[in-house]
Amino acid sequence: MRLLFATTAALFGAAHAYDNGAPNSKLPVLGWSSWVALAPGAEHPIFDYCDEDSVKHAIDAFVELGFVDAGYHHFHLDDCWAGGRNETGYLYPETDHFPNGMKPVVDYAHSKGLDFGLYTCGGTQTCVGGRPGSKGHWTQDANVWAEWGVDWVKMDWCNSEGEDIKTTYAEMSKALNASGRHIHFNMCEWGLENPWEWGDDVAQSWRMSGDHTGIWSSTKQQIAESAAIPPNGTGQPFGWNDMVRAVLMQIAAVAAGLTAKRAFP
Repeated sequence: MRLLFATTAALFGAAHAYDNGAPNSKLPVLGWSSWVALAPGAEHPIFDYCDEDSVKHAIDAFVELGFVDAGYHHFHLDDCWAGGRNETGYLYPETDHFPNGMKPVVDYAHSKGLDFGLYTCGGTQTCVGGRPGSKGHWTQDANVWAEWGVDWVKMDWCNSEGEDIKTTYAEMSKALNASGRHIHFNMCEWGLENPWEWGDDVAQSWRMSGDHTGIWSSTKQQIAESAAIPPNGTGQPFGWNDMVRAVLMQIAAVAAGLTAKRAFP
């Protein structure tokens, strides 16, 4: 066994992985994201929306449909939740949608055996909702997410004029690791700087392309862009390319015969 390991190391080089203790991060993240999937009450899902009731209903449905038992452990909210910053600069969720704050929602996800994720942006505002981005608030944001019990953070790249991609993502990575909680970091810089070449230094996963939409031509484009990545950049434990799993997961649910109303009442 020792000889086999030595030979493997000689052929492929020493493995480098970003393992900061975040749960369910050794393998590619399997789970669900709220992007264009939630709505108030029984309404059809609407863009850029989430509230406490819809999130809890989605969590219940996710568990009841057997996804957790099948190994899907992550439940994430995308650009739908942030309300603003208080007088000292700390984030808070939309008060009308999350009147009890975010921590009870995170705790509810944990009580169902799920890891909970939130979205932010490396610029001044988020991409769609125009909500506060994390620029200049790396430590504050990391600390409040740790206080809420967040397990996974995605950081987008909109409204980031004048920033350097590698420097900015390293700043947030450092802040997350200093927060006192083991948090998985997902970079979403759309593959602009070939993150598979350097992402292992700061994150467990990274977007390798632009957005995917729920049509076949977009799916083929995602596959083609992923296939073009050199073999040594295709992923390893604690370091994975992200093929926009949010929309792909929704397509998988439809393929399994799950209606939006049934899955997300």
